[in-house]
Amino acid sequence: MGDYLVGFIKKLRQIRFHWPKLFLLSFLFAGGAILYAIFSPPRYQAQVNFVIEESKQNAGGLFSALAGQVGMDLSAVTGTSGLLAGDNVLQLLKSPTLLKKVLLSAHPIDSSHSLAFHYAKVYGWEDRFNKLATSGWKLFPVNGIPGTLGRDQDSLLNLLSKRILEKELSVFKPDRKLSVFSLEVTTRDELLSQQISLRMIKEAADLYINTKTKRLRTNVERLQRKADSISVLLNKQTFSTAAANLFNANVGDVTTSANLDISAREKSMLSVVYADLNKSLEINRTALIQETPTIEVIDKPIFPLKKLYWPWYQATIYGALAGAGVFVLLILLGIFSKSQKV
Repeated sequence: MGDYLVGFIKKLRQIRFHWPKLFLLSFLFAGGAILYAIFSPPRYQAQVNFVIEESKQNAGGLFSALAGQVGMDLSAVTGTSGLLAGDNVLQLLKSPTLLKKVLLSAHPIDSSHSLAFHYAKVYGWEDRFNKLATSGWKLFPVNGIPGTLGRDQDSLLNLLSKRILEKELSVFKPDRKLSVFSLEVTTRDELLSQQISLRMIKEAADLYINTKTKRLRTNVERLQRKADSISVLLNKQTFSTAAANLFNANVGDVTTSANLDISAREKSMLSVVYADLNKSLEINRTALIQETPTIEVIDKPIFPLKKLYWPWYQATIYGALAGAGVFVLLILLGIFSKSQKV
């Protein structure tokens, strides 16, 4: 290690014999960085902050819902899944399927074209993509369904979504102790950054809420259909019983009396079933309300958005430092050497 260190120091001392080359390389790198800063297009960052309000009971809580009707809160017993729910939403916001659906939505100014079309236009890919078009083929149709557009269109849409997810979209939690989440989208167009961020929040929120409440919504719809059908039967039976009592000419007849008893019994049975169904329906409705999470947007991106660019003076400094670093590396590799003892 001592010999290695001595050799390393000797190589570094070679720099004093090559000052002109060091300045020249630093100058070239600084000039290249300045040119990059001048001709590099600015980017616009849209940030959306949102919070998730979870229910105070778990998904198995029909009993908790019934207890909630009488003022009892069983959240301490059943527990919550707020942290898990938050992680689910973060993963949803990185879903390629949701992003593709957003990209195929209509542009707010030009509704005849999708966000994906304008994204390709802003980045200068429109002509290259249109060369792949065949007769009757429309590039990124509005409200198209991902996966059904055709091989070429789906491939191009996948290319756009992959670029956005890897380079231009980030989802994070600013503070792990808080329930506030942030979504950032950075593109070369202000309107694209704003619309993609807002629509991603909306699509993820709708899908997340529908997933969380799907079972309870299915139960509510099923019970509602049963209650409606029982209600129709009960109304018919009520009119049938009333008609039998009204037009009965011989109340002492055994057959007539039996028919009245049967009709009244069926009416009573339907009334009990209808009452029980309504109770179950209200319990499930209460559970659905309590299980539905709320995703509230706190901060929306407002124009003008934050503009990201590289100032020329920073480019000069970083370019010069990069050139000096490359020169030191070349010295260590022995590219520049002086044939004398140092």
